[in-house]
Amino acid sequence: MSDGIKHWKYSRVSSILLIPLTIWFVAFFSKTFGMQFEQVASSLSTPFNSFMMLIFITATIFHLQQGLQVIIEDYVYKRLWINLNVIFCGSLFIVSIISLGKLVFVGVL
Repeated sequence: MSDGIKHWKYSRVSSILLIPLTIWFVAFFSKTFGMQFEQVASSLSTPFNSFMMLIFITATIFHLQQGLQVIIEDYVYKRLWINLNVIFCGSLFIVSIISLGKLVFVGVL
């Protein structure tokens, strides 16, 4: 299978996966809207919500990276920009996961 077909399939799978995850995300934050930070953090630290947030973050950033790569390949296509895209999305993922992990395992200090 060529790289273009793999990229197309990954993009479609991530977009389909993001449909129910986005519905969960909107429902979760509409339910916790207006609560104190500590209450939202404790609600997010439950196993189901933290797992759903982990999957949501992973799928969103993967979909972002795939979409930006298509734009770069179509309009710029310089290897530097593709590498910067990977570095940016990887850094965003690491920071997001560390932040979620801090909320789940350490809690609010």
